[in-house]
Formats: sequence, C-alpha cells, structure tokens
Amino acid sequence: MKAQENNKIIAEFMGYRITDDQFKDENGFWNDTGVFETSWDWLMPVIIKMADAREDTHYKLYKTIDEAYEEVVEFINEYNKNK
Repeated sequence: MKAQENNKIIAEFMGYRITDDQFKDENGFWNDTGVFETSWDWLMPVIIKMADAREDTHYKLYKTIDEAYEEVVEFINEYNKNK
C-alpha cells in the first residue's frame, strides 16, 4: 500500500490528474500509478524536475531504480512540507 501512496504523490508532483489507481499524463494517456517504481522512462522526468526544483546543475547517478525512487519520494515529501 505504501508504494501506491508514494506513486500518487509522485504523480501529483508531476501535475498529473489522478483518479483511483490511475493518472492521466501530459499526453492524455491513462496509466497505472505503479510505473514510477519500475520504469526509468517514467522516473527520469521526475528526477529532472526534482533537480530543477533544487536548482542543481548536475544530476546524481543512482546505482538502482530503487535508490532513485526512494530519494524522489523523500524529496517530494520534504518539498510538499515546505510549500
């Protein structure tokens, strides 16, 4: 259940419209919220937006998608607290 909640906050951070366990991306396609934890194609735009919010000039290298996913979730939770 925790992964589902984390994926929803990622989708919200990315500005996607969320209904139940799906979200609508910028192209108008409905997707399962589980794509962030399993796909670099979906997670990389989040990492880029995260780096932009931090005003980073370099992107961190991650050893695994799990490591990147955990850092994204941690960042978004802190970002949302400070808004």
